[in-house]
Order: sequence, then structure tokens, then C-alpha cells
Amino acid sequence: MRFMRKVFLCIINEFIALHGRKGRLPQIRDIIALYFYLLSYVDRNELQPNGVPSERFGASVPSKAKIAADLGVAESRIKPLVEILQTHGLLLDVVDKREGTKRYKWYYVSHCPRSSDDGYVVNDDEKIVPDLSKYK
Repeated sequence: MRFMRKVFLCIINEFIALHGRKGRLPQIRDIIALYFYLLSYVDRNELQPNGVPSERFGASVPSKAKIAADLGVAESRIKPLVEILQTHGLLLDVVDKREGTKRYKWYYVSHCPRSSDDGYVVNDDEKIVPDLSKYK
């Protein structure tokens, strides 16, 4: 619960401060649902049924259409939300995969992030302070 109270509140407050109260405020609150959604779809099978190590182990691989349908958000909003999660250290990596003509995104979610008292994610004993200049 500390994680929820500290990290997500910090992210939301940063965006309110960045965008102010004039004009339309981005729907930043959807990052919470997206983070836990991706976390729930992490492939935890180390081996495929034939005994071969699974390449997808540790990755969350729902399609953009599935995410949008399940969370009730527009597909066009998923990429910016993913970038926010990644900027703040809640997503460790996002990898493009291709199989033939199909394209997939594999999301590597930070499972048990620690947070500092001021609400920033701490990975490998390093506080991740995001660069918010690209969101202005």
C-alpha cells in the first residue's frame, strides 16, 4: 500500500504541477490500472510445454487492442501511459517483437519496486527521478 500511496500520488501530482489546472488535464490516473493490468499478465512459465525455455518468461504480452478493451481506454492513449510508467521506473523495458508479419510489444514490469519517502521508485539502490521535460 505504501507503494500505491507514495509512487502513484507522486506521479499524478507531478503531472498536475506540470500541466496546471488550466485546459484539459491528461487522464494520468489510468497509469495505475495499466500498471497492475500489465503486472497481472506477466508470463511466469519458465518452460514451454515441450521443456524448452520460454522466451516470453517475465514479459507481459497483451495486445494493445486487448489492453484498450479491458481497461476502457483508447488505444492511442496506451503508448503515452506506457512511456510514463517507463520514465518513472515502473516498467523496466518495452521490447518490440516480430513473428512473421505480426508485431508484439513485450512489457517487462518492475514487480516489487521500492520507493523513497518522497515517492520515487528505487531500483538497484538508485532513486529514479524522471525527466518530465518531454511531457510539457
